[in-house]
Formats: sequence, C-alpha cells, structure tokens
Amino acid sequence: MSSNKKMAVAIRAAYANYGDDPDNWPEDVKKEIRGQTEEQHTAENNMLRYMIWHGYTNKYIAQERYKTPQYIQQLRGRMRRRDELDFQATPDELTQLKYTVAHMNKPNNRGVASVMHRDKDWVRCMREKLREAANEARR
Repeated sequence: MSSNKKMAVAIRAAYANYGDDPDNWPEDVKKEIRGQTEEQHTAENNMLRYMIWHGYTNKYIAQERYKTPQYIQQLRGRMRRRDELDFQATPDELTQLKYTVAHMNKPNNRGVASVMHRDKDWVRCMREKLREAANEARR
C-alpha cells in the first residue's frame, strides 16, 4: 500500500474515532498521520536528525553520511514544519563557539557559521543562549 493510501486510511480512522476537529485528536495520531513514526525508526535518520539539531550544514552532513544534499534539505524542511527543529549544543560545541567568536575580527553569524561548518541559524540561536547565560551570571 502506498504511503498516500496509508495516510488516507489513518485520516479516515481519526475522523471516525475522534470527530471532525483535528485539534481534539491525540498527539500520537497526528504524528502518525504526518509520518513521524516511520522516519524515527532507522538509526541513520536518527543520526541525520542529531546532526541537523547540532547545526551542521546540509553539505557537510551529505558528505559525512553519503546522502544527497537534497535529501538532507527535505529532512530539515520536514523537521521545521513539524516544529522539531530545536537546535542543541554540547558544552564542547559552546566552548568552540565562544573561542571562534573571541578570535574573529568583527564576528557575524554568517562568518562564524562558515568557519565552524555550521548553519547560520544554529550559530544565531547558540549565541543568543550564550548571551542569556552571561546575563544570568551577572545577576
């Protein structure tokens, strides 16, 4: 059975079981309809998702994991649409980011991202977290 037919069956079942308002459907049913459950079962996709959460660029991930950049872009887009794209960083990555910013002349997010081979949105998000942590430490 094709994935479109599976999705149609799942949608019909959700309407029959939970009513006409999708806001009232259980979250696991919504996730199944969106296809999240299929994607998370492979170790390779978990590794790709980890690398995306940690801000690696599509090109870098494609080279490291032997995937096409388009595949990575599609995965990143699906994660963004599902509100799963919550950037993360290890303490070592934050230390590397601090060092890079401190040793660059006029550091901007795009320049820092280029040096670190990371997505500029990840750099922006992590720099905001570092600023918030520094402000909390001053209080």
